[in-house]
Amino acid sequence: MSLEVLERSSQASDSAVPILFVHGILSGAWIWDVYFMPWFAERGFRPYALSLRGHGNSPAGKPLDQLALHDFVADVRQTVLRIKQATGREPILVGHSMGGMVVQRYLSEYQAPAAVLMCSVPPQGMMPLSISSTWTNPLLAMQMAKVYSFPQAADISLARDILFYHPVAEVDLARWFSAPQRESMRLLWDLNIALPIVSRVLKTPISVIGARHDRLVPSGIVQWTASTYRCSLDWVNAGHAVMLEQNWEETAQVLHDSIQAQ
Repeated sequence: MSLEVLERSSQASDSAVPILFVHGILSGAWIWDVYFMPWFAERGFRPYALSLRGHGNSPAGKPLDQLALHDFVADVRQTVLRIKQATGREPILVGHSMGGMVVQRYLSEYQAPAAVLMCSVPPQGMMPLSISSTWTNPLLAMQMAKVYSFPQAADISLARDILFYHPVAEVDLARWFSAPQRESMRLLWDLNIALPIVSRVLKTPISVIGARHDRLVPSGIVQWTASTYRCSLDWVNAGHAVMLEQNWEETAQVLHDSIQAQ
């Protein structure tokens, strides 16, 4: 399958460390290319971002609701091998939100030089997130259920309320979220049952980054992920859409430092 993979070249092309960014639900590779990919390229990395099948400009290949978590793991594997062929080395993996679970499931089957989970679905799956959201903010839980099933019917202001902590321009909201893509119902089910194998994930150096004002993946869940993997945990002063927030560069620096520490 021909997947959309964005790439930014680095001036240090021969020695540049490749990074593969994996996006979350209702998103695509583009979300990393707004700010993060140019920033990391300027600092000597060779960044790539993948649109998982059925997202961005990657074809689904089959009916959307049949897409499963193992399909996304296969997408990451295909892209890792493509990057290894181009650079001679496998990339560091960075997964955000649902993409964090894709990375964890990938690491249950393969190893990587290092991995960072940002605002990630925990290794215990989506159920703890759903319970937490329903208990603390039932209105948010109902809104998110609607967004997952009918994103085109959601008011664009909902994206601002759910994803951002800092002010965001209306023109940017319209540019980024005016045409969200519906998610696979099979995937949402898999996020509860196709859980990673922690002992295998631990074969790869891993770290966790959480957002202090994240309404989707709250601090307790982030801490649970870090404690499960017995790894370092860093915090950024942002909402869930850390790579698009007004202070995105602070988050990029935290990610950079986390990678360097591994």
